[in-house]
Amino acid sequence: MTKEDMRLKDTLILFDRDSGVSVFQNFRGYDDPIDDAEWILERNPKTKGFILRPISCGGRDGLWIGEYSHNGNTIVRHEVLCDREVPKVSRLIVNYSRRKISEREAMENLSISLLKEKLRSEIIRGFKYYECPIDHFFYTCSEFTRIYEGLKKRYGDQKVLYLKVADDIRGAAECSEAIICPLKVPNAFERIYNLDRVLKVRGLGEIKFTCAGTVRLT
Repeated sequence: MTKEDMRLKDTLILFDRDSGVSVFQNFRGYDDPIDDAEWILERNPKTKGFILRPISCGGRDGLWIGEYSHNGNTIVRHEVLCDREVPKVSRLIVNYSRRKISEREAMENLSISLLKEKLRSEIIRGFKYYECPIDHFFYTCSEFTRIYEGLKKRYGDQKVLYLKVADDIRGAAECSEAIICPLKVPNAFERIYNLDRVLKVRGLGEIKFTCAGTVRLT
């Protein structure tokens, strides 16, 4: 596809390995996806990740995806996608930029795990955050609900050794978004503490320490 066949939308979303998600709206650049991306990277230094930008290609909604690395603010490879689930993701970004949906709703539907499922992108499928982003950790990660429901089904409200619960948490976590997952850290107490924090923020429940190294799920 040539640049003449492509119309660029004015919203860019950066997914960075270290700093998480950054959104740039109402962007007016050089009408070239690589030049525009590198212009933003030069002024907003990042480490390693990719840029997602909605486009129109031959009258169809699509996505331009550009990967950058820690070697500099340079796009090292890019992809143009216009098939399957791509139009839905493209329209989601446009609707967010037009304030038709909230930031929370947009970010929930633009999680790395969902993008990996929906898009046939080698760039996205090879991406992971270094540490789990705070917003994702507290508000959009689906692992917490699944794991807690499994623990409640297994133990109910009985007292359980906290080391056993911590091992269950680590064994059940299947993070595809971050290298360092809060549910897989080496310290057993910290794994329970991390799960408990999110449960309280989301109003899903609580893990209470009782006595003699036991906990109760409420």
